[in-house]
Amino acid sequence: MNDLCALDVGELLEAYRTGAISPTEVLASSRARIARYDEQLNAVVTVIGERADRAAAASARRWAQGRPRPLEGVPFGIKDVIDVHGEITTSGSKIHARRVAERTATVVRRAEAAGAVLVAKEGTTEFAIGGPHNPLNGPVRNPWDVRRWSGGSSSGSAAAIAARYYPVSIGSDAGGSIRVPSSWCGLTGLKPTCGAVPRTGVVPLSPTTETVGPLARTAVDAARLFEVIRGYDEEDPRSQDYPSAVVPALDLTGSPVTIGVPDSYFFDVCDDAVGSAYDQFLDVLRRAGARTRPVSIPSAPLAQAVGYQVLFTEAAVSHAEFGDRLHDYDPVFIRRMSQGLLTSAADYLRALQFRHQLQTELGRAFADVDMIAMPSTPSTAPDLDELTVSVNGQRLPLYEAQSRSTMLGNLTGVPGLVLPTGWDPAGCPTSVQLVGPPFREGVLLGMARAFQELTDFHNTTPPLVASPKTAQEPGAK
Repeated sequence: MNDLCALDVGELLEAYRTGAISPTEVLASSRARIARYDEQLNAVVTVIGERADRAAAASARRWAQGRPRPLEGVPFGIKDVIDVHGEITTSGSKIHARRVAERTATVVRRAEAAGAVLVAKEGTTEFAIGGPHNPLNGPVRNPWDVRRWSGGSSSGSAAAIAARYYPVSIGSDAGGSIRVPSSWCGLTGLKPTCGAVPRTGVVPLSPTTETVGPLARTAVDAARLFEVIRGYDEEDPRSQDYPSAVVPALDLTGSPVTIGVPDSYFFDVCDDAVGSAYDQFLDVLRRAGARTRPVSIPSAPLAQAVGYQVLFTEAAVSHAEFGDRLHDYDPVFIRRMSQGLLTSAADYLRALQFRHQLQTELGRAFADVDMIAMPSTPSTAPDLDELTVSVNGQRLPLYEAQSRSTMLGNLTGVPGLVLPTGWDPAGCPTSVQLVGPPFREGVLLGMARAFQELTDFHNTTPPLVASPKTAQEPGAK
């Protein structure tokens, strides 16, 4: 039964259609997998009970009646900053340790309306901005190497999918929080365009930088989930109508796609294994018909610092009501809030002006290319004890390095997608990030799908949870 969790969304739907398995069997398999591996990984905060049982039973009936919805019976998880009525949303904080949600987030309602079965709420850093060593729930470990961190802040979401608890999850991303853990756990993670997915029912952090999006093993699965959670919600003031359908297919030969290769900033701090995998990624796509072209983003070196300034300032405002409980916060959270509280109104406005400048530069770059490709993170997953990343043997502070590429998308609002490209010598995943114009998620997902049809990196299972059937040699097909 545990092997059922290794199926992707398409395989599950086909197995349901033929009657080979049922949603109730898959739910039981998912719970069994959590029980087997989560003592080591600590990815899950809450296993959903009656709500999941009812949903799986309803999905089984719909399949029997021939009335399936797009994600009928597909198990999924959510980051524990996303509300579900009647369940606790801890946000990884002692302050919210007993906070019972009074409503269900829009993204959860949409996923469930499409037939998906909510299995679990997953661990996060405190309020999605604290450090790896969560004060309430502890750190989430990486299935590729349990001595390492899975990444933040959608820590549990990434570890759960990599460990095959279920095929998809919903996380949030204010500085790389979907993409960094997806990168370090060998997954496909999408930070959508600002406003493309509603944040209603998600614990607020930063209205400028934060988005909600899918994590999955494949681009096709990420697209399936994104398709049902995207779109306008009148309760979210940033929400926007999504202009078109998501089509995760791309013909690289019929109408060649041009990939932008950015200037040196994104490679100045980059481990050789990550850089080599990036080069191989481009080579695979060039052979398939894609074109590459150099692009320049002059202000990119400032994006991480300015983005953090905006994020920390807005987060400090969001958490001002808990100022009398500083002793309950994670020390990393306190340091970041302190930085935000020290930001003057003039500095905050200058940061927003810089945001516009960076958006303009990206707009110019996208006039010549369909997307820009860059390393997702400078290194593979960090050691949990040292909290440093290793770049060619040199140890760098985790917080200075992890968002060098990802904050670009949060500050400007453009979509970013990461996908696995190989492994370093220690066997930890490497990754590439694709950045595209607003509301062009379909092009990014299509390019990721094209690469995944030509390679097999996304199908390899971490050694911790691999069975003999899934522990194949990774690489090009």
